[in-house]
Amino acid sequence: MSNAERTLLLSGDHSKATLSVHEAKAFAWEEWSAFDSGRLPYTWQLDRHGPGEEHGRTFNGHAAANGWAECEERLAGMLASWAEHMPIQAPGDWAGFKLWASRDWGRTLLVAYEPSKKDREFHAAVQDRDHEQTPERAAQMRARGWQDVDEHRWWRTTLPETDPMAAATLARLIVTDLRARGAVCPDAVTAWDISAGDDGKLWVPGIGVDVHPRRGEHF
Repeated sequence: MSNAERTLLLSGDHSKATLSVHEAKAFAWEEWSAFDSGRLPYTWQLDRHGPGEEHGRTFNGHAAANGWAECEERLAGMLASWAEHMPIQAPGDWAGFKLWASRDWGRTLLVAYEPSKKDREFHAAVQDRDHEQTPERAAQMRARGWQDVDEHRWWRTTLPETDPMAAATLARLIVTDLRARGAVCPDAVTAWDISAGDDGKLWVPGIGVDVHPRRGEHF
């Protein structure tokens, strides 16, 4: 809760809750400064064009992770945060993005969280049209974490939100597939078409990879 002078903040975890009071302008600046610098736990922000400033005008961008382990951790944290907060902030809307790797440019890897499904779920898919879908290829793809392939040679994996390891599992799959296709570091991966239900702007400083400067903020 907030007015022009004070912000009342309720925070905590499963063991305790804390109520604190802050000077409104200073608190808002500190929060935005942390988000803008990419410091965790500020992993994403959704702007539905409500009251207040549009922070995207000053947003400095997205810094890639310093290695694959950090990239995987940051991806998992962002996906888990979507599962926790998106149904409350944007009821019924999905959130997702696409990835391209510099050494495999043009191949799309889709990642999404879809709370509007009957069972809330995480979903990922990747194009594999340039490979013959032999039993050996299927074994390779399943070893990376992919579950099934369709008639258009898209490999897909769907994980239920109820699985406490779903976000981490999907993040591991994404990183494993990118590395198998030649990506040497998170800087060599670009995220784009980042959106929440095609409504408003979704910024994701915690995504762990580079973000396309024009197409990465919204559809």
